Amino acid sequence: MRAALDRHAPWEWADGLADGGFVLAGGLVVTAIPVGAKVPAYVPVQAPLPERAWVTAYRIEDLASGGVLLYAPCVGVWSAELDDLCAEADCVLADGTYFAAEEGGTAVRAGAGRAAGTHLPVTGPGGTLGALARHLGARRIYTHLGHTNPLLDPFSPARARVAAEGVEVLADGTELVL
Repeated sequence: MRAALDRHAPWEWADGLADGGFVLAGGLVVTAIPVGAKVPAYVPVQAPLPERAWVTAYRIEDLASGGVLLYAPCVGVWSAELDDLCAEADCVLADGTYFAAEEGGTAVRAGAGRAAGTHLPVTGPGGTLGALARHLGARRIYTHLGHTNPLLDPFSPARARVAAEGVEVLADGTELVL
């Protein structure tokens, strides 16, 4: 694959887990930070990756403005490290796949098979809404909403509850500026 791409334009692979991250055109510094060890269900055999390298949050800093965005998809456990990352962010994009644990079946219930622990629910004990409430200084946005999530309905009680906590669910196509 690389040989085919090299014929069109030279490129260099950037290791997202490298210390200091990497710089994108336009002055954005992207740093990937391992925040969990849950192996995804689609991986047939555990590949030799360092402990906690399966679940990754991305810290994106705009060198011009100093703004920091944190993107935390597929979080199965909200850790102190994730709290620290949120505390320094101006904007947090958090996984909102499931509104409640029951919605995801085995995907969010502890001990319910291989998929357990890959997406924290928004509500309930250990839910992301409570974790995000500790970071009132950041703009907080749910992303990656599952098709059964009631947050998709702008007029639902679920959406009203999240909005009352100051967390947003944006319309498709919304662009963020740091």
